[in-house]
Amino acid sequence: MKEECVPENPAHDEVNRTIAIAAFGGWNDAGTGSSEALTHLMNTIGVDEERPPHTIDANHYVDLQINRPLLARDSEGQRRVTWPHTHIIPLKPHRGTRILIITGPEPSFNWTGYCEDILTHVTSAQCTLLVTLGALLADTPHTRPLPTSTTWGSQTPRVADADDYEGPIGIPAILNDAAHTAGVGTLSLWVQVPNYVGQNPAPKATLALLTALDRELDLHIPLGELPEDARAWERGMDAMANEEEDIKQYVEQLEQMRDATELPEASGDVIASEFEQFLRRREDGDTH
Repeated sequence: MKEECVPENPAHDEVNRTIAIAAFGGWNDAGTGSSEALTHLMNTIGVDEERPPHTIDANHYVDLQINRPLLARDSEGQRRVTWPHTHIIPLKPHRGTRILIITGPEPSFNWTGYCEDILTHVTSAQCTLLVTLGALLADTPHTRPLPTSTTWGSQTPRVADADDYEGPIGIPAILNDAAHTAGVGTLSLWVQVPNYVGQNPAPKATLALLTALDRELDLHIPLGELPEDARAWERGMDAMANEEEDIKQYVEQLEQMRDATELPEASGDVIASEFEQFLRRREDGDTH
């Protein structure tokens, strides 16, 4: 579903543009769909070694009892502590576009200060557009294309005709609002992830987000093995559903609901066209 909104800063029309693309772990990252989209961009486009990355210290914004530091060995075999910082990483110029990647956990407190810190880097890099990616659990079947929503401007991201939504929002919505205030254009992309997936990565969600991103910004993102990973994930979900009768029935219900809403008969334009044809046939009958 796409919400039509005229972009306040049409950065997608610029030739030599600079954009920032952000995704945050936790509540906004069902099936790691959004964070894996950034990882894919870094792996396929490549990090720009000539431009230094930046770090926003986790100690200022993250509850370390929720997002704990990790102990692991580095490439040299040394044990290192990895902190849940937010990283701002420049990618190599890609098709005339300079890209900043913003990745980290959703902050636990002081969201206003956190957004100010991010926007300091965004504006100093002369970004004209901030893109936020999100993935949320929803009543959608894994066997169908995963719905995505697109919002240009400062509107709160919503999914699939939920214009009357009232409820919790995540850091992407707050960051979008702060960017709007700072005069930076915004684009918000969200994907729905089947709510029975659990914590397992969902490459089909990552693929849906990158496809939407490409559609909006014409970046020609290399997809590599991601489409095959998405198909393998779908086959794995098929196997899981077939082993669990409750999940299988639930998926079938979701399929029926989804298919019913997408039938041509459900289209207002089709109904209007058929009614016009009925009136013409009736008028033709009256002339004989």
